[in-house]
Amino acid sequence: MSEIFAIVYANLKGNLGDFAILHSMLADIRSRAPDSTIHVYSQPFVSIDEARLEAFKQSAPPFEHMGTTYPDDKPLGQGMVRCLRAVGCLRLYQGWRISRLARKASTDFGKRFSQYKAVFVAGGAQWTGLNSGVSMFANLRAIAACNAEIYSYPVSVSSSLWKVNGRASLSRDLSLIKPPLIARDSQTRRMLQELKLNAVLGADCVFAAPKPASHSAAEGERKRVLFVLTSQPPDQIEAALIRAQNAGLEPVLLSTCAIEDGPVQKTVADRLGVDFIAPLTWQGAVSAMQSSTIVVTNRLHGLILASFSQSSVVPLVDRPMVRAVVQDARLPVSVNALADLNAATLSLAQDYADEIRHKLASYKEKALHLSWSPLQVSGEG
Repeated sequence: MSEIFAIVYANLKGNLGDFAILHSMLADIRSRAPDSTIHVYSQPFVSIDEARLEAFKQSAPPFEHMGTTYPDDKPLGQGMVRCLRAVGCLRLYQGWRISRLARKASTDFGKRFSQYKAVFVAGGAQWTGLNSGVSMFANLRAIAACNAEIYSYPVSVSSSLWKVNGRASLSRDLSLIKPPLIARDSQTRRMLQELKLNAVLGADCVFAAPKPASHSAAEGERKRVLFVLTSQPPDQIEAALIRAQNAGLEPVLLSTCAIEDGPVQKTVADRLGVDFIAPLTWQGAVSAMQSSTIVVTNRLHGLILASFSQSSVVPLVDRPMVRAVVQDARLPVSVNALADLNAATLSLAQDYADEIRHKLASYKEKALHLSWSPLQVSGEG
């Protein structure tokens, strides 16, 4: 009988970076246990992008989607959050909610995890948040009650983790995961170590994803600048696209998470008459990058996926994880905000294209020598 593994907290809402994380995890487990069965449980607090999930299945190693982890039937509203903050009881109430949901999840749902040789927590930006944190920590406790073989792929956490959770409970819960915990960045490692947890600095597992097939761009495409953005005001996006046009480049908008960015970006693209792309797969995003002269991005996985292409890159460092990569890779061109992107910056990105490609490739190579899989450091499988 083949071994059975589980992956929990996979984000299937349509974020291509999260699909790339899942692809890397599946490939890693499958490489060490070729005949195994892998069950995937997705997050219960986000919707599932069925079209992108089906497209993902066409290229990903085989797996079975078993539904979601145990859902929270009483999510906390913003009004209640404000009241709890005002009286200083938010952490206490959060702890009660986690305990309550863990007891409910420890029934038939939790017991099903006793069948797995190991349970793997999906990598990415995890654990933080009010309702999402309750769901994840409660499920972790329920799973650990039936199966102690729990491992995690590299994660990032933010300082908001402290704001809604007591440190003693955080340390107790995260210690249910087999050490060492792999942090995607130095801030996460420091925070985990402050909890007296065994944590090591690693790298995002997407760096180890199977490289998509490469192709040469047509001559006319080499003047294309691809904008891979999130959380940008529409007027700033529009102004940046116009500046790219005035610099003699063809601007194109690409969303790696259409449910988050698609409506705003498509509206801007339609108004200016430029192309808007929302690929179904992370490989499709890489293909679009390969067909572009420059990629402008403030998404971490926009930057990582660009390392699979031969494009020059202009990172927007308005997000901490992107800023960390720019600093560690010592990329020569970046801007603090989209409003700072101008013709001179785009010209520099073309002038320094070879250096940018070389430094991104070196950073990727360095990342692959860091811990990116719990199977590297635990010996599991």
